[in-house]
Parts: sequence; structure tokens; C-alpha cells
Amino acid sequence: MFEFECWHETSEYDKWAAQRYITETAAKAKSEHYRYLQDGLYEASFFEVVRNMKCRKIGIASVTSLFGNTEQFDRNKDYRNIPFAYQGMRISVCGKMGTIVGSNSSCNLDVVYDGNWHTNNCHPWYETVYYDRDGSVVADYREGREVSR
Repeated sequence: MFEFECWHETSEYDKWAAQRYITETAAKAKSEHYRYLQDGLYEASFFEVVRNMKCRKIGIASVTSLFGNTEQFDRNKDYRNIPFAYQGMRISVCGKMGTIVGSNSSCNLDVVYDGNWHTNNCHPWYETVYYDRDGSVVADYREGREVSR
């Protein structure tokens, strides 16, 4: 998987709607960007949009490429009372291992499960185990377990 940046350009001075995508090819990144633009930003035919679309390969993707807004993440971890959490923390949700990459507007965590390149919306307390950098349990929210912090 690679990370690409795509944007719309109508002149050499007019670069807008830049977004980053993690895909296998530039063509797939352009397709994702077209869908992004069609969500009310720039509704036109595919051929008209692609004519002015630019795409560059940034490099090999890593989980840090998916990290979201740190300020929103800090607000949400305070709201959900998980002050020990951080972006990049390993976590298990319903037995599936993943990495926290951010949070979302529903105050839940955005988690990328091992082997995937997309985020999943996960409640921070539902069948969740948090691990520190050494792999030790920091907090355990599984049913029947006492919450430890």
C-alpha cells in the first residue's frame, strides 16, 4: 500500500481540495478523490474532473499516515475518561488487535485493525483492552472484568 496526495488544479496557481489516500495505485487514489469531490464539492462528470486532477505518490503507507486531528482526539479522550490513550496505542476490541489512529465526531475511537488500511468506529469501553508500549494491559473494559487503570 502507498500513500498518495490528490488535488484539483484549474491553473498553476489554483490548487484546492487536496486530500491524502492510502491505496495500491494512483488510479485508485484518483477514483477515491473523485468520490470525495462528488460529495457536494464539485459535481461534474468523471472525465471533466479527472482532466484537472493531479496525483502524486508520497511513499509507502504506514499507520501514522492515518492519524487524525490530535486536538479532537485529546478532547474525546477527556470526554470518555481514557486519559491514558494516545494515537498509535495498541488495543484489542472484541478480540481483534488494532491501533488507535484518532477519534471521530461520535466521541468514539478510530481504530485500524491489523491487516487493514481503513478506520473502524469503536466505542472506547466496549469489550476493549488497552496495552502500553511494552504490551502490558493498561485498562481492561471486557465484560466481567474490573476496569483497571
